[in-house]
Amino acid sequence: MKIYCENDNIIEVPYNRLNGISLSNLNLHRAKLENMNLSNTTFFQSNLRGAFLFNSILIKSNLSCTKLITADLRGAVLLDADLSDSIASYCDFSHSKLQGSNFQGAKIDFANFANANVSNANMLCIDFEKAIFKDTVYNIETVWPKDFDPLINGCILL
Repeated sequence: MKIYCENDNIIEVPYNRLNGISLSNLNLHRAKLENMNLSNTTFFQSNLRGAFLFNSILIKSNLSCTKLITADLRGAVLLDADLSDSIASYCDFSHSKLQGSNFQGAKIDFANFANANVSNANMLCIDFEKAIFKDTVYNIETVWPKDFDPLINGCILL
């Protein structure tokens, strides 16, 4: 299977599908992965800067320690995904399903969570005060940094 990246670089992977495989430690800068099933896929320490992942399914995927700077994850399904210690600055998570996801230690300055669902998620992030949370849905099980008030920041409690 081929993954198309920046400047028409093509990464060949020896699989006919991308869900449930390891794509760790790869340079996937501006990779075109939209509308794909990437569930249970490991991207540990990969560079997904500017990647196109909108409307993709990443259920239980491992995105820990990845570079997601400016990645487009609009409408993506990241249920129970691990984004811990990732760099998600300026990432677009708007309209995404992030229930149960782990953002512990993730850098999310200027990330967009508008209209996303972070119910049951661990949102103990870095630079969370610079992120956009307009109409972000959460529940009482969502874990926020102690100095962060989700209601004042535009979130909606279920």
